Amino acid sequence: MDFDDIPELSSDTLAALQSFLAEKQELDDRFEKLKENAEEVFKNNKKIEMSDFQEDWQLSQFWYDEATADFIARRALEHTSEDDCIAFISSPTAYVAFRNMAPERKNAYVFEYDQRFDLFKDQFVLYDFNKPLEFARAAEMKEKFKFIVADPPFLNKDCLSQTMETVRWIASKDAKIMIDTGAVMEGLAKELIGARITGFHPAHRGGLSNEFRCYSTFEDESLKWVNN
Repeated sequence: MDFDDIPELSSDTLAALQSFLAEKQELDDRFEKLKENAEEVFKNNKKIEMSDFQEDWQLSQFWYDEATADFIARRALEHTSEDDCIAFISSPTAYVAFRNMAPERKNAYVFEYDQRFDLFKDQFVLYDFNKPLEFARAAEMKEKFKFIVADPPFLNKDCLSQTMETVRWIASKDAKIMIDTGAVMEGLAKELIGARITGFHPAHRGGLSNEFRCYSTFEDESLKWVNN
C-alpha cells in the first residue's frame, strides 16, 4: 500500500470528528455516572435526564422532545390510579418523563431492547418486537395493563403488527392505548387495534424526516381524534 495515496482529513473535518468523539465520550461518562449512582438516584427520587442516554440510530432510537414526553406521560398519569399497571413499549423517553412526574408509581414498566435501561431494575422488561410474547413475566402480565404507550421502532407492517400483538396480550379489557408512529401506519393502526389518528403531533429532539402521528383508542380533553 502506498500511504501517500491515503487522503488526509481537512482541518474542518478533523475538528468536527474530534468534537463528535469528545461529545460521545462526555455522554458515555454521564451514563456511567448515572448507572453507578442509580441506587441513590432512585432512593431519593432524583430527576433523570434523557440526555444521559445517547440515541442509538442502529436501534432506530429518536428521543421525543420534552413537551412530547411530558404530554404522553400526563395522559398515562391522568388515566390511571396508583395500583394500575402502565407499559411504555419502545418508548423510554415517555417512561422517563412519567417516572420523573410520579416516582412513587412502581407499576410503570419500560419494555425495551436497549439493555442500558435495565438500571430501572424491576421496572425494566427486556423486549424484542420480533418475539412479541417472549419476554420475562409474560404470563403474569397478561391482561394486566390499564394504560399502554407504544412507539414501534421501525416504520413497517411487521414491526407495528408484532408490537400490537404484545399490546393485545398485556392490555386489560378497559385499557387505554396510545401509539406513536408514522402517518403511513394510520390504516394499519386502526385495523390492528382500533386506534384512531389524533390531532397530537409527537416531536423529536433532532427532528424526523417522516411525518409522525399519534393514534389512540380513547379521547380526553387534551387528546382528540381527527375527523376522518
